[in-house]
Amino acid sequence: MSRYVVWTACVCVICVACNKPNARLNAPPHGTPHETSDLQGTFVYMTDNALLADMTVSNIHFYPHRATLNTLGQQRLSRLVSLLEVHGGTIRFNTDIDDEELIEKRTDAILTFLAEAGVDTTGQVLVEDLRGGRGMDASEVILIKVFEASYQPEGVGGAGGGPSTASGGTQSP
Repeated sequence: MSRYVVWTACVCVICVACNKPNARLNAPPHGTPHETSDLQGTFVYMTDNALLADMTVSNIHFYPHRATLNTLGQQRLSRLVSLLEVHGGTIRFNTDIDDEELIEKRTDAILTFLAEAGVDTTGQVLVEDLRGGRGMDASEVILIKVFEASYQPEGVGGAGGGPSTASGGTQSP
């Protein structure tokens, strides 16, 4: 019986010792670099079209309370520079901050980045403006007008939200 136990133990030790160790789950793959998708080219065109419609740099592209571009802002401006070279246009700087000094410094930071990238900044290449894009749907505008009390839906002080007279009725055309 002891020969049987020793033989079984030897077989178990050999089997365990000859197995390959488990691969690390958190180790990066070695060898080939990341493979790119076949759809990458399509996504680049889609992103470029969206950037051409938008052409905006905003507060999210700067470090908070500073006039320094963060990496997202540097990447966005780099891509906008390449689009400006091909298609031209104007970059919009959209901000909701009230600090005029910070706005001026951020504007200077954008213009400096563009000048270092080779864009001619003597013309109007940057304006402080709302972001570009498709705008708002009519339903969104109506909601805003309702909450600002500048729009009255039908049945509230006049039909159809048109101008009302002092007596509460609508004006006739």
